[in-house]
Amino acid sequence: MIVELGARQRGRILSPVRAAAPRRAQPRALTVMILLAVLPLFGQSFHYLVDLPPLYALSKSWPVLTIPLAVYALAQIELPFKSLCVALLAYLVAITPAVSMVQLGNGLTDAMATTVKVWPFAYYFSLAALLTLLRPTLPQVRGALIALGAGTFVVMLALWLVLPPEAYATDPLKSKLLMYDVERGPRIFMPMFFGVLFLFYLSRRFCAYREWWTIPLLLIGLLLMVLIYKQRTALGSVVLVVGFAMITSARGWWRILAVGMALLASVALAAVYSADLASRAEQMLGASLSIRQNSIVLALDYLEVTPLRWLLGVGAITRFSNVTLADILGNNQFYLADIGWIGIVFEYGVIGAVLIAAFYVAALRTARRSVVPGDPMTQALGDYVLFALATSTIYSVVFTPGEVASVMALALYWRTARQKAGATEPSVNRSPEFFKMQRNRKSRL
Repeated sequence: MIVELGARQRGRILSPVRAAAPRRAQPRALTVMILLAVLPLFGQSFHYLVDLPPLYALSKSWPVLTIPLAVYALAQIELPFKSLCVALLAYLVAITPAVSMVQLGNGLTDAMATTVKVWPFAYYFSLAALLTLLRPTLPQVRGALIALGAGTFVVMLALWLVLPPEAYATDPLKSKLLMYDVERGPRIFMPMFFGVLFLFYLSRRFCAYREWWTIPLLLIGLLLMVLIYKQRTALGSVVLVVGFAMITSARGWWRILAVGMALLASVALAAVYSADLASRAEQMLGASLSIRQNSIVLALDYLEVTPLRWLLGVGAITRFSNVTLADILGNNQFYLADIGWIGIVFEYGVIGAVLIAAFYVAALRTARRSVVPGDPMTQALGDYVLFALATSTIYSVVFTPGEVASVMALALYWRTARQKAGATEPSVNRSPEFFKMQRNRKSRL
């Protein structure tokens, strides 16, 4: 930065590539390999894969292993929303376990064990520190995210084609990757953080450059999610966010076409399900809808006993405890992770829900502020936060909080790298997208 300013003062403009060269602390290939290795851990790709015990154990211990990075970020890096994140972690890790000891009779060990799932909120600090120390170029970060996203679908399809039917398990304790149930049959519960981000990248790339080859790839990804992944909430949320991105990004007759297609799809859907919509939806969703309804009723009834439970929540109990929530509520069909924000209020109270919602809003704001014109990946990061909010109507936001925390850290690094480069669009200046956009502008002139 100082060298570049000095060159400008002497009437010469220093090349961005040459200015960035002294910042390389390690070979380019090594940097990319490190990103490919650690980003899945920050994205919680293996956090529930009991099928892979070594990676599962590493993912569970990753928040502890990265504590030095988080401490470094807190002490040495100026981060936005630092106070909010510290307050959130303090409440979830200290206050909620104490509440669960009072409300549910947890022992200290069980109470602290329930906090393991919220530790990945700290990935905002630890990943920000790692990126600051590693100093990858933005094309390297972008390339790693694209490779991991495309690789997600390649691995999912390969597993689907190679594995025999007997490899799928009905018991989630035996496998959380290869699953079988009566309603959906065999399916692969693939970690989709990078896969979904890749789909958003493709949609944003099409919106920016009208590159038609992105549409077949996008449709193939969606088709694989329908046929193999089979998670209705996630798939519906992806379609919703992609549609929103295309409508808001379109201009002129493209927007008219996008809005027209959205209206046509809505009319067609209404026509199909207009007759007795509720019963059709219940048949399509199967037993999962009635189970969620039952869980919501049980949760609300338990909260209504005292206003203090609404305010602070009641905490949770691990599946290894002698007494479970199902025992306390008197119903084996109670699943706290499947009732969205009601489950968050049940566990953390209104105070905890507000803090978590504020964190998501902060992540969305950080991602939107980091958007670079002509760079689809920066837009895709913001889209992923919207996707996480859309799925939070059903899924618990503390199921994989490391995903949004990682998005927030990546978006912040993107913005900081641009500011340090001393130019308006430094990352795009060296990217193929920028040169293509410039050629299009010149051709219109």
